[in-house]
Amino acid sequence: MKETVLSELVAFLAKAPALEGITLRTEEAGPAPDAGGLWPQGVTVLSRKENLLGAVTLRCRAEFLLRLCLPLPPGDDRQALRNAGRLLALQGWVARQSAAHALPRFGDGMPEGETLRAEEGRLEKADTVATARYTLRLLAEYTEIYKEETP
Repeated sequence: MKETVLSELVAFLAKAPALEGITLRTEEAGPAPDAGGLWPQGVTVLSRKENLLGAVTLRCRAEFLLRLCLPLPPGDDRQALRNAGRLLALQGWVARQSAAHALPRFGDGMPEGETLRAEEGRLEKADTVATARYTLRLLAEYTEIYKEETP
């Protein structure tokens, strides 16, 4: 995976209409409302293939956690619905961008083979200072190609 992918993913997510007005960083979100944090959770190699010339192709899945701190005064059902709607809208936006191949590049394989999914959007914690933390998992699948170096 490219070293710049985390900053590119933050910039990509900042374009989502559902995140308008939210400051995204590559760190923990909160406790201030309208803040978001994104950080990597690791990479899993899904498959490995090697050809006769020694080139290795890896199919990988990178996981990221997006945490949002949003306003939620105690007992404010309308704000709770708006916050939940943001999560759903963001998941739909990510799905559309993935289908259109309009994603940051994660690997060095064909861009058409890269996907991004936003899953498991949920309320993590609500507190008494009128904020709530929400989380969303982002899963990127991509291909890395390693060619044998010739001396």
